[in-house]
Amino acid sequence: MIITYLRSSSYGTHSMCEQQYFIEYNLGLRSPSNQKADKGTIVHKVMEILADISVAAAKGEMFIRDEMCGEINTIDHNVEQITEQVYEYYTSRFTHHQWKPLDLKHCKDWVNKSLKYNNGMLDPRNQKIIQPEQHFDIQIKKPWAKYNYDGIEGYLAIKGTIDLIVEPSPGTLEIVDYKTGRRLDWATGQEKTFSKLQKDPQLRIYHYAASVLYPEIDHVMVSIYYINDGGVFTMCYDKTDLPETEDMIRRKFEEIKRCKRPKLNKSWKCTKLCYFGKNYFENPLIEYRDGYTCENGEPMTMCEQIRHDIDLKGIKEVVDEYKVEGYNVEHYKAPGSTE
Repeated sequence: MIITYLRSSSYGTHSMCEQQYFIEYNLGLRSPSNQKADKGTIVHKVMEILADISVAAAKGEMFIRDEMCGEINTIDHNVEQITEQVYEYYTSRFTHHQWKPLDLKHCKDWVNKSLKYNNGMLDPRNQKIIQPEQHFDIQIKKPWAKYNYDGIEGYLAIKGTIDLIVEPSPGTLEIVDYKTGRRLDWATGQEKTFSKLQKDPQLRIYHYAASVLYPEIDHVMVSIYYINDGGVFTMCYDKTDLPETEDMIRRKFEEIKRCKRPKLNKSWKCTKLCYFGKNYFENPLIEYRDGYTCENGEPMTMCEQIRHDIDLKGIKEVVDEYKVEGYNVEHYKAPGSTE
């Protein structure tokens, strides 16, 4: 399979199902966004706006201008109104969901819950902010990270967006990540305990990125806030953790790169959670094969059809036939994007 970059979601997708990784990151096929995740995006955006307000206020600026909410006063602003404006922006674009008044209530409740947590500890307006929405795109220029796929060559990159970086004390950075969903590892179905979070790929990648972006900082805290499932969990990392993180990245990169037939991790998730396991191409194949979830004489799902064609033609031919026109395997779609 082709891999030019890793982000936390692509890492998790591959861990859950190699076939889904191949469909999304090699073919460029995307499932419509999940409504629960989109509500999380709305909450993230409100927190980002409040962080922008905090940065501007610290500079003595009276206003910020946001693409969704327009001009916002840094002193006299209404969080509920901001939430409503952000909600209206996203719901007008994510029209594949049926939005109800309860969804807006959820978003407002989750924002308020975040701002009030532990007497406002996580309210961006109460923190010394280094950078809201910290994007990163970092090449790992080491021999093991080099790739060449029929003229597409370069070094593996790690890409992503950190919700918020603050400075709790001089010489220490804290990464804050907001989660509105459950505290689960969806690949295993197990709860993410503190010890599992310590080795969590997302948090490790964030620390690795922070060590490159802020090389003068030795100590980095990563606080992941599960708004609706357990509160805040804080991991502490320093530069001695970087070799283990890089080895984790290397092993995943090599595993994906050497794969010639992605495994289909068949489970109840195929027909309940996976878009490609529930939907069909415009002209689906009807050809029963042992081990497939479709019944004899029934059309193959998108996932089954791609698996069938990989077995029949090989992975390169499937990429040539199914890849979305104009899809760039090096393209990173930022969280909250409506493209």
